[in-house]
Amino acid sequence: MTEPSGPARRHLAEELLQAPTHASWARVAADDLDATLADHAHCEKKASASALALINDYPEDAELVTALARLAEEEIGHFRQVHERLCARGVALPRDKGDPYARALLKLVRPPNDERKLDRLLVCALIEARSCERFRLLRQELSRRGQDELADWLRRLEGSEAGHASLFVKLAEGRFGQAATERLAQLAALEAKLVSELPTQARVH
Repeated sequence: MTEPSGPARRHLAEELLQAPTHASWARVAADDLDATLADHAHCEKKASASALALINDYPEDAELVTALARLAEEEIGHFRQVHERLCARGVALPRDKGDPYARALLKLVRPPNDERKLDRLLVCALIEARSCERFRLLRQELSRRGQDELADWLRRLEGSEAGHASLFVKLAEGRFGQAATERLAQLAALEAKLVSELPTQARVH
């Protein structure tokens, strides 16, 4: 089977989402780019930590361990990139104020072990898919403002997030089959409602 191209992969990731981000978000995020980048740095750091936590909890799952070890390494590399950009802009990384979006999604994870594993994989997929969508929106807004170098960098991150979303779905479907497809639809509907209720701020989520 041929691996999807970058644009196709991004499209597939965004298809996981049941509602788009509000049109005003990209303008708000671009207007306070330092805050958006700082939030993004914390998101990358936590994405790496989440992958390592899954490895810690399911060490017997060799495919998962191999895939998520690679993902964790990539995410911490992205964290370094964002931090370097903040430093170049003269901005110190602020303390992490928490992520209401991710916290709300994690509350949907069911406690029984199999359901917990499935839900954690799918929540990660939705977070990555939403990040992919928002990087696309921010990239387009920055391009309109003539910030082409930063937009090109976001395009690369956008592709990575799309690949990560697809990976989490593949891991979920490979372990839980049709149950993963059905649960993904349920979680995606709840994620869409959550996005519609959260305030529009200069942050990735």
